[in-house]
Amino acid sequence: MKDGALDRLRGKLLGEVVGPRDAGYDSARRVYNAMIDKRPAVIARCLGTADVVTAVRFAREEGLLIAVRGGGHSVAGHAMCDDGLVIDLSLMRGVHVDPERRTARVQGGALLGDVDRETQLHGLAIPTGQMSETGIAGLTLNGGVGMMLHKYGLTCDNLLSADVVTVDGELLTASADSHEELFWALRGGGGNFGVVTSFEFRAHPVGPMMLAGFLAHPVERAEEVLTFLRDFSASSPAYLSADALFIHAPEADFVPEEFQGMPMVALFVRYFGPMADAWRTVQPLRDFGSPLYDSLGPMPLVAVQSMLDTFTPAGNLHYWTSEFLPGFGAEQIAAVAAIGSDLPSSLTTINVHPFDTAATDVPADATAFAHREDSWLIHVICQWQDPAESDRCRAWVKKASSQLKAFGHGNTYLNTTSEDDETDRVRAFWDEPRLARLARVKAAYDPDNVLRFNHNIAPAPRRAAP
Repeated sequence: MKDGALDRLRGKLLGEVVGPRDAGYDSARRVYNAMIDKRPAVIARCLGTADVVTAVRFAREEGLLIAVRGGGHSVAGHAMCDDGLVIDLSLMRGVHVDPERRTARVQGGALLGDVDRETQLHGLAIPTGQMSETGIAGLTLNGGVGMMLHKYGLTCDNLLSADVVTVDGELLTASADSHEELFWALRGGGGNFGVVTSFEFRAHPVGPMMLAGFLAHPVERAEEVLTFLRDFSASSPAYLSADALFIHAPEADFVPEEFQGMPMVALFVRYFGPMADAWRTVQPLRDFGSPLYDSLGPMPLVAVQSMLDTFTPAGNLHYWTSEFLPGFGAEQIAAVAAIGSDLPSSLTTINVHPFDTAATDVPADATAFAHREDSWLIHVICQWQDPAESDRCRAWVKKASSQLKAFGHGNTYLNTTSEDDETDRVRAFWDEPRLARLARVKAAYDPDNVLRFNHNIAPAPRRAAP
């Protein structure tokens, strides 16, 4: 940067400008995944859209690439970059709910917990992810898989509009009626096209009370549990979400002391329909086998949406992978059970999600999110604390990934993809016609690929002048 550039930016930005020599620099560049250790030239902690416009224009004047931090939860580390400018939205966490229209306007730095708290004041909810500390921005732009997908689809399916600052420093609104191609691309195309400062979502009447909890089984019975879950899910109501989790039981009040630390497979059950039907609806799950413990009970939605936070706290070292399996027969179940029975650390978990109904009823070309086929999403979350274990844990994930790919199409959910696995994964997720369409949108809004710290889509080549 030119001499005095940071001082000039400080004079223009209402928020905070953090450079490498500032006392708060190391804290400001810290993100969820402790594997990420990047050193940006400057971090602009924005307080509003005007700050974002200022920061983008500053980056272009100084020739800096731009990374965007929403919640900082990207396991691939997209929130940070080396030597560029980070637009940090983490101070922009406002949520405004319109209960009459059943919509919510959410700023780009908001976390899922922020969204749940505000929408639940009105008995509403937005279909989001499964960890309350996840950022709404990255989740939405890459899809958004959570407990309500069977009834209300993905997070991106519930997006109504987005305020976007382009790389030219212009502010526009993308929706079904304005900048339609950009709006299509934002729903599953990632952070390739601009800095989204706020999202407008459709909200649904859900909560405030739900029925939720864990039904834990010995890991040795994993194949039986997964087979039961597959058969049960084929006809379960859309208001009921049941996943399988391979875990080491945490030291928590809901886990009897004798089972704490034990490897197990648990059914993670969440029912968000009419409470009068709740216990009857979940009874088949409770009747299966002889659970080690049954923690199902009524609780507020805001508590349910943070239940997995215990298993994935910030600050651990992470390496993830995932695979959509088009079939879940005996061979696939045996493979997943074997992987889940051999976790490399007590912090590692595997989530097994049925992916169907409302999430796959959306027409294939309606959004940039490419996977609209009934399938099973296997999400491997490997985490550990000792850096000396990094090579071993990463090798285990790569082996698990190879085993899962044997049953799939090499297709993944991009929010669960670690950094060095990206090139092949991006190509596998978007088929060639969709990727070509995304590349054209990229060329229209970011022809120089300034926003490349993401699941990157190269802009289509400029056409030569006639």
